[in-house]
Amino acid sequence: MAAHHSIGIPSDVPVRSHYAPTPDLPPRPQPSGNFRDRNCPNIRTCWHFDINSYSLRTSDPALLARRVCMIAVLGIRTAISVLKVIYYAARPDIVWIILSVILGVIGFFFIAWCLAKIGDAKGDRMVLGMRVGRWHFDVFLLVAALIHVGILVGFFFGLGVAGTAGTWTAMWLLIFAVAWIATWDAEPNSQV
Repeated sequence: MAAHHSIGIPSDVPVRSHYAPTPDLPPRPQPSGNFRDRNCPNIRTCWHFDINSYSLRTSDPALLARRVCMIAVLGIRTAISVLKVIYYAARPDIVWIILSVILGVIGFFFIAWCLAKIGDAKGDRMVLGMRVGRWHFDVFLLVAALIHVGILVGFFFGLGVAGTAGTWTAMWLLIFAVAWIATWDAEPNSQV
């Protein structure tokens, strides 16, 4: 007790060990088995999607067509990225090679996430006062696939690298915009 008096603590105040549990604190949550939940418990990520979004094993013809369009867009975008790297390697322009590889890898995962969100969207959303539903998302995926076929053909027949890159980037932004709309909450009275 003499040690308490030397630091100015009155002798009637109980001194507790620094490591003893405090009864008035709530219990600590127990960590789950998930690495992300243990190390980043409050992380919110927009990059999560289910790989089954791209599965062709379905009996629904509309879902199959949707997924074929998604795979076609992703495959053609990847092919265009590889063609741009080959084009810059033939020049040789090391800066554009590095940029094309980085943008190709980031673009692959980003567009894969965007297309999965568009493909998995259910229900209607209100966009600029108009109802946008599953049919609109399906039409968008079909048109995006056709545009990407045109970009790939145009790469070889007159569109060139600059035209391909510009159209490729415009489609990147358009796909992102539609995916952003697809992540909105569906309208409460939506039947799809």
